Amino acid sequence: MDFSHYSDDPVSMAVDLVNTLDVVSGEDRLRHPDDVIDFISQYEDGWCRPGRQPEERDLHEVRALRARMREVFTAPDATAAAEQLNGVLADVGAKPRVSVHGTAPPHLHFEPETDSPVRWLGAVAGMGLAVAIIEGGFERLGVCGSSTCDDVFVDTSRNRSRHHCSDTCTTRENVAAYRRRKRSAED
Repeated sequence: MDFSHYSDDPVSMAVDLVNTLDVVSGEDRLRHPDDVIDFISQYEDGWCRPGRQPEERDLHEVRALRARMREVFTAPDATAAAEQLNGVLADVGAKPRVSVHGTAPPHLHFEPETDSPVRWLGAVAGMGLAVAIIEGGFERLGVCGSSTCDDVFVDTSRNRSRHHCSDTCTTRENVAAYRRRKRSAED
């Protein structure tokens, strides 16, 4: 039985939010308040939407939230990650409430029903990461080990062996390692 409404989608939201900035290339996919709307709309099933449309100020606040969420993934240990995450949750005013909507059974929500996009994103994504850390352990949070990528991920493998954010990065690194070994063998 899964008692947490804050598992798959909120964790994916947190990862995707952090990865809207490609720190290697500097490309930012949140360039306009409409980009925040588009991002949120990907995750609105089963969630109350923020109470108002994002404005320019909200765009800057969401970018700041994104940086704070990245710090959870790059924290040196579970204590530092928890402190960072607790700060985010406190700042966005995440408060538990029982929600009954649609056909879903009663469940917990922490996001404000009528508030700013950054508070909504911070509460939902923050609680998702909180559940991931509590249920899976801090070591499940990772930053891609590829030399050409710095995206974050949550390791859902059985043996906690994931080192890359995607199969693409894993393949790219494996091919590069193979080519290095082959060159060394030829020398």
